[in-house]
Amino acid sequence: MSTLVQRPSALTTATNRCSAKIQSNPDPLKARYLVSHKVGAGGFADVYAGICKKNGLPVAIKVIPKKRMREIITPEGKLPLEVVLLKRVAKVKNVVKLYEYFIHNDQLIIVLKRPESCCDLYDFISERGGLDERLARDFLKQIIQILQDVHRCGVLHRDIKDENFLVDMKTGELLLIDFGSGALLHDGIYTEFEGTQVYSPPEWITCRRYFGLPATIWSLGILLYDMVVGDIPFTDELQIIKCQLKFPEHLSQECINLITQCLSIRSSERPTIDQCLQSSWLKLPNSRDLRLATSLRSRKDSVKSNVSSLVSNGSRGNSS
Repeated sequence: MSTLVQRPSALTTATNRCSAKIQSNPDPLKARYLVSHKVGAGGFADVYAGICKKNGLPVAIKVIPKKRMREIITPEGKLPLEVVLLKRVAKVKNVVKLYEYFIHNDQLIIVLKRPESCCDLYDFISERGGLDERLARDFLKQIIQILQDVHRCGVLHRDIKDENFLVDMKTGELLLIDFGSGALLHDGIYTEFEGTQVYSPPEWITCRRYFGLPATIWSLGILLYDMVVGDIPFTDELQIIKCQLKFPEHLSQECINLITQCLSIRSSERPTIDQCLQSSWLKLPNSRDLRLATSLRSRKDSVKSNVSSLVSNGSRGNSS
């Protein structure tokens, strides 16, 4: 006698499918990472330290409410803009690296490489009350190189400030982080600004519009002033519009000239990044150049000493 097999009802099948979907969609953050303490917070995101369970590598986990997430249409579909920008700059050496991202529980979660032995430039400057010009020159050269590489990738960071650079305390190299305020680079006018207000250019305050590259130069001027003076020059919109700069007596005229040019009220009068590199101040030796020159001199002196010793020993040997 044959056994009758009862077919599952449509409701049972739907319930099983739903259960399978729920079981196959666990929290990817908890599944893959050990989340530690909060290391940063902003108006739109929180950042946590974490460890990858698979390989033990340190990571930074950026959590953004989905309602704050900006999206862009790409050939791959609609993607978070910050993720698109990070992918574009993936091959730039001194830029934070994207590991992965996912959307879960109405949050965008971006997992980034977390460098060790680092200090953000804000703390680095604050602890020293400002930097000497040689070190500031070294840092500015690095920053300009990073920005040139980022711009070649078609990306505009739009929040260049001391808090968005990490200093590797072992090598002195800088790392650019946080592309949350960024945009695709274009030659047209930008009509939105999500960066830091005290770094915003006067044209944004007065007209609510700006060109991307001249606005970046303005931010560089603010950052350079911050490095060599120990604090930013302006604290509110009125001060930005007036642009009345005060410089300490110890600053060189070449440094003052570059800051003043970058902080020209008219955006058309600001230098380009390439013109900044050609400034007389940036052509002077920086800390790294001096260390290298000293190292080479020491090596050369050591070689001379060894050669002299060999010649001297050889002469004594011949005379015996």
